[in-house]
Amino acid sequence: SISDSEQVQLSVPENASPGDLVELVRSAETWTAKFTRDRYSVASDQKNNLAVMADLAKTSSQAGLDAEAAAENLIAVAKEAGCFVSPKIKRGCVPPLNIPGLVAVEAIEEGEELIRVPSKFHITPPAVERAAPVLAEAARASSLPEQRRLEALHAFFVARLLADSQERAVSSEKASTSNAFNRWTATEDQKKVWEAYADTLLTEDFSYHPFRLAACSPEEMRGHLSPSQEAEYYIDMASDLMSLHDTMLRSSEAAGMPEQLEAEMFLRARMSAQTRVFQTCVDTTLVPVADLLNHSPTLTPGVLWSWDAKAEAMIVTAVRAHNAGEELFTTYGARSNMLLYRTYGFTLHPINEPSFTYIIRPHLVRPIMKIFLDDEDARPLILLETSHIDDSLCQVLNKVGKKGGNATEFLRLLCARSRWGYEQNENIRPALEALKRAREVNPGSHAWWEHIDDKHKDLVQQDAVRVIMSEYLCLTAHMEAADAADGRDDVPYLSSCEAWRKSVAKALGLCRTCGGFSISTANSAKSS
Repeated sequence: SISDSEQVQLSVPENASPGDLVELVRSAETWTAKFTRDRYSVASDQKNNLAVMADLAKTSSQAGLDAEAAAENLIAVAKEAGCFVSPKIKRGCVPPLNIPGLVAVEAIEEGEELIRVPSKFHITPPAVERAAPVLAEAARASSLPEQRRLEALHAFFVARLLADSQERAVSSEKASTSNAFNRWTATEDQKKVWEAYADTLLTEDFSYHPFRLAACSPEEMRGHLSPSQEAEYYIDMASDLMSLHDTMLRSSEAAGMPEQLEAEMFLRARMSAQTRVFQTCVDTTLVPVADLLNHSPTLTPGVLWSWDAKAEAMIVTAVRAHNAGEELFTTYGARSNMLLYRTYGFTLHPINEPSFTYIIRPHLVRPIMKIFLDDEDARPLILLETSHIDDSLCQVLNKVGKKGGNATEFLRLLCARSRWGYEQNENIRPALEALKRAREVNPGSHAWWEHIDDKHKDLVQQDAVRVIMSEYLCLTAHMEAADAADGRDDVPYLSSCEAWRKSVAKALGLCRTCGGFSISTANSAKSS
C-alpha cells in the first residue's frame, strides 16, 4: 500500500507533451498507467490531419467556460423564451454516475411533465435551411449525396454558433449577438436559446470518445480493440469528418460566403450531433435542455422523451416517482456496448447490456462469400444483432436461399470464421475463459464478468473489452441460432437470446423450404 506522504514515480513516454493525461488505476496487486495524448503526434498539416480531431478536448478550457453555469443559463434562457422546465429539476452531479446530468430537487410523481421544448427551438436541417438560406444553397451546390449534404449543413450551422460562442467567451462580451445572425435569420427568442445552447456544447469534453482516441493514436486504438475491427471504423470516421468539412468549406467559398470556419469547430459540431440528436419529425434534431439527460446505467430509465406532433414539441415525462437528490435517467435506445461506444463513447456494465452486435465486413470472409454469392451480392456489410434480424442479414440470407444455397451453413461459417480471431487473441483470453466457466456452471449464462479471476478483474471495467465481448457473444448467439435451425438439442443456448433465436431459426428454415423470408415490423420471421 502507499501512504499519503509517499510518491509514485512514473516514466513519461518520450513523445509526451504538456496537456497529455496520465491516469493511475490500481487493481488487486498492481498499478496500471493509462496515457492519453492531448494532440496527435504528427500534426504537420493541421487542416487535413487527424490532429484537429485530437484537439477536441481542449476548447472549453481555452475559452474559460464554466459547464455548470452554461447549463443553468441555458435553462433560464429557455424558460424565458417559452420552454417549460420543471422547477423540481436542476443541473447536478450525483452517484451512481457522478457526471453532470439533471437531478430532482423535489419529489417527482410518476407521469409528471418535466420538460417541454417547442420545435421552433430545435436545430434541424430544415430549420437551418430557413435560418441560413445562403448557406443551404451553398450546401446544395456541393457534390455530396442528399443525406450527407444535410449532415454537413447542420454541422456547419452549429459550428458557426460554437465559434461565436468561443469568441464571446474569450472576449468576455457576453451580451453580444452571434456574428452568424448578422447574415442569418431567426427570432430573438431563437437567437437567445441557440446562443445559450452553443455555450453548453462548447463545454463538452470529447477526450474519451473513440473517434478522438483513434485520431490521437490509431495504432494504440487498434491494439486495445484487437481482434475487433471497430478501431478501423473509428479511424475512418475521424478522417471522414475532416473530408466533410473540406467539402462544405469549398462549397461555401464558391458561393461567395465569407465563412472561414475552423475544422475543429466543425468536428465539435458533428460530434455534438452524433452524441445528442433525437428523432422527432426530423431524424437529426438537437433539442436544447432535453439533451442534458444522461443514459440510464440500468435497463430501467426513470424518464422518457416523446415527440408530440400535435403540439409540435419535445416532451420529457417521468415514468416513475423520484426522490429529491435522485438523478433523472432516460434511455438512448436499447443498444449493445459496441453501438453505445461507437456512438456516445461509453459502455454499460455487461450485466445491463440489452443485446449484442457484430458487423461482418465482407473482405474478411471473402472466400465464404464467394462460395455462396455472386461478387455483386458479396459486397455489403452485414449487421448481426441479437435484438432483431437486421434487413442486411435478411437480404443476404435470401440471396443465398434463392441461389439454392444452404443459408444455415452460410451463417454458421461466417460466424465461425469471424469468431476464430477472437479465440486466438491473448488479450481477451481471460474473459473468454471466464465465459467458459460461466457456461459450465449454467449453460445458458453469458455472465463472464462473474467468473473472471482476481488478476483480471479490471477487464470488466474496460470499454474495449466490453465491446469485444459484445461482438464475441453476438457471433456465438448466431452460431447457436444456426444449430437451433438444424434442430440440435445437444448444444447449450444463451438464455438471454431465446426469443430472437427462435425467429432466426424460423427464418433459416424458411430459406431452406421456401427460398427466403421477410421481416415484419415486430421482426418475427414469416414466409415471403
